[in-house]
Amino acid sequence: MKDAEEVLADKDADQAAVDAAVKALADAQAALKQAGLPYDDVTEGAWYYDAVAYNYYAGTMTGLKPDHFGPADTLVRAQFAAVLHKMNGEEKVEYTDKFPDVRESDWYKDPVLWAEANEIVTGYTDTKLFGPNDDVTREQMATMMYRYAKDYKKYEVSEGGDYSSFPDADSVQTFAQDAMKWAVKEGIIQGKTIDGVLCLDPQGSANRAECATIIQRFMEKYEK
Repeated sequence: MKDAEEVLADKDADQAAVDAAVKALADAQAALKQAGLPYDDVTEGAWYYDAVAYNYYAGTMTGLKPDHFGPADTLVRAQFAAVLHKMNGEEKVEYTDKFPDVRESDWYKDPVLWAEANEIVTGYTDTKLFGPNDDVTREQMATMMYRYAKDYKKYEVSEGGDYSSFPDADSVQTFAQDAMKWAVKEGIIQGKTIDGVLCLDPQGSANRAECATIIQRFMEKYEK
């Protein structure tokens, strides 16, 4: 698959090489789908099955264990940084003590420092900590993806979105307002039903199934 992707990225490749690369990718994808997912907690028919499969094949979200995805587990900030890092080849980063709670021996050192160096993530203003094991909130996810798309990848992102129809619209914090408008306008975040009411739930956490769905929506729109 890697060889085929390199051919497709080569602007000088001839048509025969491109056709062979397309076929190789299609065959590999078909083989993966036929083999199914390795997770014993993700069954076909579950609302999140396709999103988990999409991320599994793309290599953007892996299981908590080889046979366990953990769809209902909440996602922490370090894990979300790792998703974005995987979308960019998992670049190695020289360690710096940018955050007091990110040590050189931590598994998330590269993702967090890579994301910080590219202005995708920041620490908490009051403590300067990153909070790697804090649950990532929905407005934080929107903000990280917005910075990633607009500032790091230089994608053309839409402006002028509106989330005022949600009953908790006023609870979106200032730092996340532009990002949330974009995420709602593009359908990347579509609201969350709480007590029968569709809300933004900006300070609410997202479980791994929800994150997989949000990442799939983002990648299908921007990472084609």
